[in-house]
Amino acid sequence: MELKQMKPSFYNFIWPTEDPGKVMIFNSLTTSLAEVGRTHAKLLNTPRFEYNDLPEAAKQFAGGLKQGGFLLEDETDELKILKFAYNSGKYDPRRLGLTIAPTLRCNFACTYCFEQAGKDQDRRDGRHAFMTEQVQQGLLNYIKRAAKTIKGLHIAWFGGEPLLGKEIIFDLSEKILAVAGENNLDYTAHMVTNGYLLAGDPEIVRKLKDSRITGFQITVDGPPEAHNSRRMLKAGGPTFDRILEGIKLLKANEMKVGLRVNVDRSNMDDALKLLNILEDNNLKDIAIHLGHVSPYSSGCKSIENSCATKEEFTVLNQTLQRELRLRGFKAGQTPYYPRVADSCTANQTNTFVLDPDGDMYKCWSEVGDKSARIGNIIDYKGRGKAERMHEIRWLTWEPFETAECLECKILPICMGSCAYKAMFVNSGKPDCAEWKYSLEHYVRDRYNREKEIKNSIPV
Repeated sequence: MELKQMKPSFYNFIWPTEDPGKVMIFNSLTTSLAEVGRTHAKLLNTPRFEYNDLPEAAKQFAGGLKQGGFLLEDETDELKILKFAYNSGKYDPRRLGLTIAPTLRCNFACTYCFEQAGKDQDRRDGRHAFMTEQVQQGLLNYIKRAAKTIKGLHIAWFGGEPLLGKEIIFDLSEKILAVAGENNLDYTAHMVTNGYLLAGDPEIVRKLKDSRITGFQITVDGPPEAHNSRRMLKAGGPTFDRILEGIKLLKANEMKVGLRVNVDRSNMDDALKLLNILEDNNLKDIAIHLGHVSPYSSGCKSIENSCATKEEFTVLNQTLQRELRLRGFKAGQTPYYPRVADSCTANQTNTFVLDPDGDMYKCWSEVGDKSARIGNIIDYKGRGKAERMHEIRWLTWEPFETAECLECKILPICMGSCAYKAMFVNSGKPDCAEWKYSLEHYVRDRYNREKEIKNSIPV
């Protein structure tokens, strides 16, 4: 049956190309990208049209645009499609995601860390410096119960510095892996670590591998002079060289490393000099991304003036992505390109963060803040109404309740970005993703790359 009335997608973007007879089109709901002639592109500026009234050539063209999501049947409600996809992932009960902090203590005194601000540190130390056996058993009991209904389990080891509690990690991993094996669960694990304790200790890396912790996020804030002024030991002293040694040890053992470079105005000019060092150390095959330092809580207000704006951060990230590609780094092999965004894990039903006391939270930014807990792993069913309501607040947050988001054409690839910022920092206003400032730049970069590849293929 042939289509009748059609309309263009609300999420279309149309940009000029070097060829005056053609335009580049991008759709943020499907992330489709195409080049079309200006004459045919007129269909994308027509609010509604009758498909059957089109000439045959135009019908074929319209069919191609429909496949990419650029044209739709008139009765299609894109917003409902987007909501359904968003909530399907948000309320999916088949996977359990746990972020576990065996300790909130750290061997670093990073200048911008949210856990280092004044009285916040005393509050976050909680009752126990390290996770007790009682809490560990409570966690295992929780996983055993959940394992009867879930299909997959993902563990993220977090802190503080999680490797200060490495024996807890190794012991728990062995027991959790046994539960996963008994219940045929798809199991994955990664760790966020400063990397300092890895250096010179192949035994740690071997045990991490045995624990099936295969991915690591490690932060290096630029070359040594920049990094060491920001990420120093609590006892004083530099950390760059040992972290680099630890990264090389992980890579030698075929572990995946994602390098995060936290930037603000104090290190933006030097951050990318790190690429020279990575290249000299044969580390071009690790993924690299920038972290935007921003004041997440009242304890972070002291760094607010040094934080870069989203626009400043975007300009630096554009430079990084170009350098990665030109120099052949792993993260630059394909152009930086948007994808449809999922809900934040903090807004999902089967995810939470666990601190050493057994207290449970929805977001990494809340861990250790006892007023934000949603229960305790030892007596999860006995939690109070306030704790349950805090969890419900997280579970019910969504960008669709904000008029600004509903009217925004980048909503599918942003989804309000950081929910914590929207809920607790920006007075309900979503924290727009970088795509707001750079979408055309990155899409055009992908377009030019695809054109280069096409033109290089012999006819």
